[in-house]
Amino acid sequence: MIKILSLLLCIFLYTVSAYSQITLKLNDSKKAFLSSTEISDQKMNGSTSAKYEFSFNEKLKAEKNNFVKRPDTLKYHRFYPQYLKRSSLLLPIAEAAGLNIGLSMFNNYVTGAEYAKISFKSVRHNLDTGFVWDDDVFVVNQFGHPFHGSIYYNAARSTGFSYWESIPFAFGGSLMWEMFMETDPPQTNDILQTTLGGTMVGEMTYRLSSLILDESTSGPNRIFRETVSTILNPARGFNRLISGDMFRRTPTNVNDVFPVTSRLNVGYAGINPSSSVNFDKSHFMVELLFTYGKEIGKDKEYNPFEFFRIRAGFDAGKNDAPSTWISAYGLITAKNILKKKDAKTLVFGVFHDYDYYYNTIIRLGTQSVGVGLIYNTTETKSKVRMLGSLHTNFVAMGALNSIYRKGPNRNYDYTIGNKTMLEMGVNYKFVNFLLEYRFYYLYTVNGFPGHSLFGVFNPKLLVNVYKGVGIGAEYLFYHRSGTFENVADYNKKISEQRLYLSYLF
Repeated sequence: MIKILSLLLCIFLYTVSAYSQITLKLNDSKKAFLSSTEISDQKMNGSTSAKYEFSFNEKLKAEKNNFVKRPDTLKYHRFYPQYLKRSSLLLPIAEAAGLNIGLSMFNNYVTGAEYAKISFKSVRHNLDTGFVWDDDVFVVNQFGHPFHGSIYYNAARSTGFSYWESIPFAFGGSLMWEMFMETDPPQTNDILQTTLGGTMVGEMTYRLSSLILDESTSGPNRIFRETVSTILNPARGFNRLISGDMFRRTPTNVNDVFPVTSRLNVGYAGINPSSSVNFDKSHFMVELLFTYGKEIGKDKEYNPFEFFRIRAGFDAGKNDAPSTWISAYGLITAKNILKKKDAKTLVFGVFHDYDYYYNTIIRLGTQSVGVGLIYNTTETKSKVRMLGSLHTNFVAMGALNSIYRKGPNRNYDYTIGNKTMLEMGVNYKFVNFLLEYRFYYLYTVNGFPGHSLFGVFNPKLLVNVYKGVGIGAEYLFYHRSGTFENVADYNKKISEQRLYLSYLF
């Protein structure tokens, strides 16, 4: 059942991302206009909104006059602050507490879960015991807690609080749940995953829901947008409902509009057996690559998650569980430190990464934060463009399937450590080559004592054939080794190849 849920989640990620891109392109000329309304927004960033207010008719006229001047999604605008009023601090606090109480009551009175039968005695026990490590199944900790945390986060974010101001709500909501809403003692891994993962997932879903929302629309179009946005970001949908924003009409789209790029790969994935891993398979695969934000180097500075990338996919075949992989990273803050006349740019930034591999061979989940560089050039006269990135992160919370630890629920170790990621790419006319390498050093903090090394070497080649349609090929080499107390060291290697049709949209 858990494996099926992970498969459905990947499909859901693709559907939402694809829809947001399609709707952007259907309305890009409308969304990307540069009008007196946008100039008004720039002024409002430096003073009160009341001073520069336009009437509804004046804004609508300005929009119509400039409707066809910006026909592509490379132009964007940030949200109009006068349309997003900050609520009282009590509202997101009440929503986070209400979510916890409601979920606890559901678990107690509907499902009859033993851990939900809380009392003053169980609260006292939790306070006396302190934090421990739990034994929940892998998918619950790596998927469930980040999603739960994103609701706490967006309870604040969607009511006018900033990225930084919303983080304490993810932490506070998780702390309340761990200390008071279960009979089990509070768990260290849960509060870290809920806070770190909730912040990342929360900000990405907030920005993706902004791409979908457009309050200048009406009728079935508006209903569809509000519905999909609420599914993607339930906390924001709830707050839009109670505030009346779900029903208001604005002269133009007042939400963040940033350019996005999506690529869908569909094809074949095959794993080759090796001397250390006797396993092989040939499967159908689907993968979505999604990039949100401006082209690196266009701006001098970047706010949290104005640029992020997601790579999510799965492969599936008969008589075997689907493999799932998700890799995402975003810029928390960044600054362009080099801007040359030949259009070379170098951006220094703080990265937040999330990685998830779930298959027969490796089960890995990490939340990490660190620093790095992104290098980018524009296309030269010879049609060559180069790009690359390098960042190294502290893995604040990781989980890795254990070679030696076995159990009905938990067969993995909790870890901390380091993740280093290298990307190098060259684009020449219709041919794109990209080399990726991810390396992890993970030290066990709870589980089988020792440390593990894990790496993925991944060269890719893509040939664009016609109007966004291309043919791609990849080679993946996985290597894993470990040293543990009182047991033999291990060293495992295996390779995989992928062939697919690719569509850019």
